[in-house]
Amino acid sequence: MTGSVIRGRAASANKLWMLAIIVAIFLATTVNAQAEDLTETQIEKLIEQAEKLEEQKDYDSSIKIYRQLAKANNTYGMNALAVSYLLGEGTEIDQQKAVRWFRKAAELKHPGATTSLGLRYENGEGVEQDLDLANSYYVAAAELGNTRAMHFLGLNYAGGIGFTKDQDKAFSWFQKGADAGFAPAMYALAAAYEEGDGTSKNLESALIWYAKAAGKGYVSAIFALGTVYEFGNGVDVNNDLSFILYQKAAEMGNASAMNNVASALEYGRGTDVNIEQALLWYQKAADKGDDYALANLGEIYLLGKHVKQDVKKGTALLTQAIEKGSNYAMYTFALAYEDGDSVDIDRGASTKLLRQSADGGFAAAMRKLGQNYEEGIGVLRDLPTAKLWYEKAIAAGDKQSEDLYDKLVKKMRSADMIPVGASDN
Repeated sequence: MTGSVIRGRAASANKLWMLAIIVAIFLATTVNAQAEDLTETQIEKLIEQAEKLEEQKDYDSSIKIYRQLAKANNTYGMNALAVSYLLGEGTEIDQQKAVRWFRKAAELKHPGATTSLGLRYENGEGVEQDLDLANSYYVAAAELGNTRAMHFLGLNYAGGIGFTKDQDKAFSWFQKGADAGFAPAMYALAAAYEEGDGTSKNLESALIWYAKAAGKGYVSAIFALGTVYEFGNGVDVNNDLSFILYQKAAEMGNASAMNNVASALEYGRGTDVNIEQALLWYQKAADKGDDYALANLGEIYLLGKHVKQDVKKGTALLTQAIEKGSNYAMYTFALAYEDGDSVDIDRGASTKLLRQSADGGFAAAMRKLGQNYEEGIGVLRDLPTAKLWYEKAIAAGDKQSEDLYDKLVKKMRSADMIPVGASDN
């Protein structure tokens, strides 16, 4: 009796397995049938219709088409459906579903979906963070020709994200992305040429690639070109052109460009002085959180430049900039504590802020520390330490420190503090 029951159960189990297999085959053939039911022309029309609906922001309708395409095994539809879940367009935001559809499309070698899946793993969005896996997806996508993946690989080699830092490999990936016409990679390549990262420093090549990226409307490149012409990096200084470029980038929403437009309007570089417009642009940049604009606006209110003095507002703006790591704000506040024109004199606080600013690489703060040690302002007079700070400022590119350094060395020699013939370094 027991044996027959067991055999009966086994038979029932076998029937269930057979049924499951039949259902699976049916579902698979159904999907394939749906894919076959959609001709290339029909798919193109559906995609065109979905894109028009997206332009109209009718995401409820566009996502229905993406679902139809995705179910028909169309990778464009799968990728678009994933993006819809990612952004919450026509549906609730759902990172897990986004990952699921990116993965399905990536398995069918959709380059964009493969890159997006890598980005999910890099940022830990919808999946556990895995930098090695992220980079492996970027490599796979790059091999499929995805320029965004090439750019990401360049960034990750440059930053040591999931890789050992390797500027040469970073440069190589930036070059590949740039050659394929991807504007962010062009910009990164230009910056590498400008700084000499992974290649020999070449300002002419930097200018060419910044211009190419700017020609594609890449706002960071437009801003960078503005700095090239303002400071004469490999070209003659041209403040008129610099202002035009900054203005273009500012109108496109670049906060740093807004600050530089304001500065040009305040001091008349490449344009007429217009304090009212300068204040407006400083405020726009500050509203976007630009630390330089916060510092500039803070200085204006703290000292009462162009406006009625408002120490409270100026202090708040400078503090906000310092919290963002602004070395210029630290330097500005340090001078205020030293002079005592707007806040009570506090030489200790001034020196501390100058050191913080100098440690952050701000050359003017290094120069000021040199002057303070030379003259004994807020610190004990110490000429060797003053000399050291001037040297640091010069190394950071501060031209004003060169004359101060030469005068100090003569002073120290006349006082027999440096033996004749000894190295000045």
